[in-house]
Amino acid sequence: MSEGSQKYLPLFIAEASEALSQLNAELVRLEQEPPGGPLWDSVFRKVHSIKGSAATIGLNPIVEIAHAAETLIGKLKAQKQKPERAQIDLLFEAADALSKQVQRAAQEQAGHIGLVSRLSDASRVMAEVVEKPAPVALPKAAEPVVADPALPRLDVFVTVAKSCQAPGARALIVQRKLKGLGTLLELEPSPQQLLQKKGGARLAALLATAKAPEEVRDTLAGVPDVESVEVRPAPLAAAPRPAEPVPQGPLRTVTDSVPPEDPRLDATVRVRAQALDQLLDQAAELLHGAARLRDAARNLPETHAGAFETEVDRLRRIARELHGRVMTARLTPFSALTERLPRAVRDLARRLEKEVDFEVQGAEVELDRTVIDALGDPLTHLVRNAVDHGLEPIAQRRAAGKTERGKLVLSARRERDKVLVEVADDGRGFDVETLRQRALALGLVSAEKAALLTEQESQELALLPGVSTRADATDVSGRGVGLDAVRAAVESLGGKLSLRSEKGAGTRFVLELPLSVSMANLLVVQVGGELYGLPLHRVVVTTEYDLSARGGEGFEARSLAVMGQLVRAYSLAKIFGLPSLAPPGPRPFAVLEVDGLTFALSVDRLIGQEEAVLKPLFPPLDRIKGLAGTTVLGSGRPLLVLDPRGLHELAESPRLRGAA
Repeated sequence: MSEGSQKYLPLFIAEASEALSQLNAELVRLEQEPPGGPLWDSVFRKVHSIKGSAATIGLNPIVEIAHAAETLIGKLKAQKQKPERAQIDLLFEAADALSKQVQRAAQEQAGHIGLVSRLSDASRVMAEVVEKPAPVALPKAAEPVVADPALPRLDVFVTVAKSCQAPGARALIVQRKLKGLGTLLELEPSPQQLLQKKGGARLAALLATAKAPEEVRDTLAGVPDVESVEVRPAPLAAAPRPAEPVPQGPLRTVTDSVPPEDPRLDATVRVRAQALDQLLDQAAELLHGAARLRDAARNLPETHAGAFETEVDRLRRIARELHGRVMTARLTPFSALTERLPRAVRDLARRLEKEVDFEVQGAEVELDRTVIDALGDPLTHLVRNAVDHGLEPIAQRRAAGKTERGKLVLSARRERDKVLVEVADDGRGFDVETLRQRALALGLVSAEKAALLTEQESQELALLPGVSTRADATDVSGRGVGLDAVRAAVESLGGKLSLRSEKGAGTRFVLELPLSVSMANLLVVQVGGELYGLPLHRVVVTTEYDLSARGGEGFEARSLAVMGQLVRAYSLAKIFGLPSLAPPGPRPFAVLEVDGLTFALSVDRLIGQEEAVLKPLFPPLDRIKGLAGTTVLGSGRPLLVLDPRGLHELAESPRLRGAA
């Protein structure tokens, strides 16, 4: 690989890896789709694009594999009949080989960077010991490109398809083809200007050549992803301008310009996740600083306080908008997780001799990157678990009156402040009696408690360590084996894992996940000298009530009349074991609603509302039920944000319900 091509390697690796991930998912669907449809065209284009990009930078092994795969795809498409499984297996093998070659190129790139770094370090050491360094010759300015004035000039216009994932690479191929046909006098935009862009481009070139326009057109038409080529004699008044020198140095991360032919195409940029995390923290600090300024304004004279607060509010709005934009930049499509799963389901189903229809819903839903990163292993485990043990073999499904092909659905959806991810199958479901016996054998529950468990509580025994409905474990999965790890991973995000199962009908796992970092409006309350935040969107109303008039404030069996209905009331002080500092008499209550349940919490004081940046809890606080996150008030005081659902579960626990 030449030194010039080396600088394009990181871009190729990123784009090829993304294309291969999508290719694996499409190949699974290809097995069920007759040739000739748009899916076949998409598969062909991805392989063709990888081949063209690899050829541009001289990665010949990738070119050879992609070319052979491209040829097979073309013939399968042309035969107009469903491909054989062995033929699809061969395409999967080609995709795996391409992935290995891309990984090898990435490793070589890392070694190249490391070598350059060590050479640079050695040079700096040498420079420190040399007393009088030798003069360094300045680089010569780029000389203008000069063509024979007798050669005809041609205006060449090349349109790259909007579906092209690497227009910069295509522009580089066009540039090389034009130089091979004559003297290239102009090319706009340059390949470097298109490196970080996706979605097509239109190139305009001025070429001095003795070749016929038809030959120039035919040569460029063979470039991958080129939609059209227009060649015509250039006006006589067109004077050749020197081509801009190719800039040296590392790749820029921002697109310099967008071709004016299509202003709708947005420039894109690849940013390190760490840089976004740092920017998010700084935006949060701006919000905290604005809040502290607003708090300090209360001590200013009235003649100055108004103008000062106006400017602080403006600063706070700007900081909030900045924080929101960074949050948006961190969003990642759910498809980043799901693209690899169809291939995994297909391979596992074949290994187990099962037939499975795998469906992904909500792939376009965007989630915070921290959630995406943390969900990879748990989702893979649940999906493999469903294929291995949830879905029955073909003979068992046929005997049960089911279709031979099992159904597995993975879905995601956003609901206000949370994300719901579901993994559902139409398999055998849980045998709750087997779960009870397994939990008894492991000493996880007593015989008395097992006898009192409801159907739902018995199903949730599967989430305990070691509990499974199968007698033998496999190297793939076992329903219950590892589900405790899945629950731990979900709860580490401040989420909740639940399941619903019906014997013989299937099982549904629901992962309820909060956004790991987000803006939230809080109702700040005081209890026992401490301040806490309640999510304002969960607060139905605030009110006052005098429980002492009814014989003291017991923890249990207290109800309030709220908007014409009775709701249960609990003491937040007693939930956390704190002394209440409220004087006798009417007590403030916050009435909350979550999952269809309405209940009231008594507090010592209602402080007010606060807009805050929420951050996840760290060990050991992340294991405490009833806590959702943390933030910092404008005064600089840290604040724990409460989880209403967890508070209700604590209040209804047997340990606390008997407290007085």
